[in-house]
This record gives sequence, structure tokens and C-alpha cells, in this order.
Amino acid sequence: MKALFNATIYRAEKTTGIRAALILTCFAGIAYYVLAWLLSKGELDASSAGSVTAMGDAMIIWLFGSLSVGMLIGNDFENKTVHGAMGYGRKNIVANYFLVFSVIIFLMLLTYTIGSLACIFSGNDMKGAEGAVISNYLGNVLVYGKETSVAKLILSYVAAFFVYVGQLSICIPVAIRIKKPVVVTAFGFIFGMLTALISTLASKVKMLDNIYRLTPYDCGMDKIGICADVSDMLVAIIVSVVFTALMGLVSYIIFRKSDIK
Repeated sequence: MKALFNATIYRAEKTTGIRAALILTCFAGIAYYVLAWLLSKGELDASSAGSVTAMGDAMIIWLFGSLSVGMLIGNDFENKTVHGAMGYGRKNIVANYFLVFSVIIFLMLLTYTIGSLACIFSGNDMKGAEGAVISNYLGNVLVYGKETSVAKLILSYVAAFFVYVGQLSICIPVAIRIKKPVVVTAFGFIFGMLTALISTLASKVKMLDNIYRLTPYDCGMDKIGICADVSDMLVAIIVSVVFTALMGLVSYIIFRKSDIK
């Protein structure tokens, strides 16, 4: 299993699309904080806040995260690399995809996490950038105070990581089924943008609302930001882990029934 993981990580490192996604995510994270800082200083008009949010993790991770999943899995099927891994068993192949996917999401979130921590511990006043807050990371900067526990701050970022992994894990069974990076990217990005609409529609039907609350898509800033209760953060982590495991099961069922040609 370790050999399979190392080989997949190596292929991911050498995949131009994934490398580009990681680099662009890094630049987007830097741009997000720079533009938010300009907003806070009044050097950027408040009407530009909407454009700044386009650089936030909520947009970028869904776009490049789904692209990376599509490239990671789609390329393996297209290049028939998956054939050589069949000796490890389909269950291990699926588990391996989830592990590598989690590493990619961690790396994508790293710039946003570092930027948030840098703003907090440098004492950078970001008030005035509230219009650009679609990000748990920037949100934490704006509400962090001396009375805030560092442990709770770290837990907030851990929860955000698990929530993103859970949210984007839906792309993996789609990628195994469709095997087309472009289609997976389109699916992931559009689905990510529709989650707010899905939430609104689900809230009108009690049964659907109860189901939606058991998914990581209901774990917004109010549940994983530092103003949230620790219990809410832990619930968000548990829900995300369970949902990711469910997507793993769905992925395995799809992969088990697939003909590898």
C-alpha cells in the first residue's frame, strides 16, 4: 500500500495539470490576502469586494480541487496506469486515491492557512475587508482576539481541512465513473456553486433538511470558525469523515463493477 501511495504521489507531482493547479492556488491565496489588505486600508474600492472573493478558498479549492481529482484519476485510466495497480486490489486503489486527494487538498489550503496565521500573529488589522469574507481563514483573522485560544484556532483549521475533503470527495466516484478530467472539473465547480441553492431548497422540506445537515455542505463558517463552539467543530469533522467514507464506499462499488480495459 505504501508503494502504491508513493507511486501515485510521484505521478501527481509529474502531472502538469495538478502542478499548475497547486501553483495557481498558491498565487490565488496570496492575491486574496493582498487584495483583502488593500480593501481594509481603503486603497481598493469596497465595490471590488466581489472580485476579491473570487480568489478565496471557497471558489479556488472547488475549481482546482475538482480539476486535480479529474487529472489524478482520469489520467490513470487514460494511460492505463491503473492496470499495473490492480494487484493491490480495487479496495486499496480507491483508498489510495482518497489519501493522495487529501494530500492535494492539504497543500491547496496551505497558502490560505499560512496567510491567515500570518495576519493574526503579526497583528495586521484587516477590518474593512469584511465584504471579501467568504473564507473561514479570513473570517478568523477578523474575529481573533487575545482571549481566543490558539488551540481552538488550530482546531478551526483542522475542521476546515476535513470539511473541504468531505465536500470535494463527491468528485472521486464521479471521476472513477466518467474518467474525463474536464467533465469532473465542470461537475465539481458547478456543484460547489450550487450548494448554497441546494441548502435553500432543502430547508423547505424537513426530511431533506435533516439529510443535508448530515453532510459537510452544511458545515459553514458558523460551525468551523473560531467563534463556533468546539463541539460544533468536532461534529463538522465527524460528519465530514463519515461522508468521505461513504463516498469511498460508493467509489469502490463503482470501481468494482467497472471493466478495466
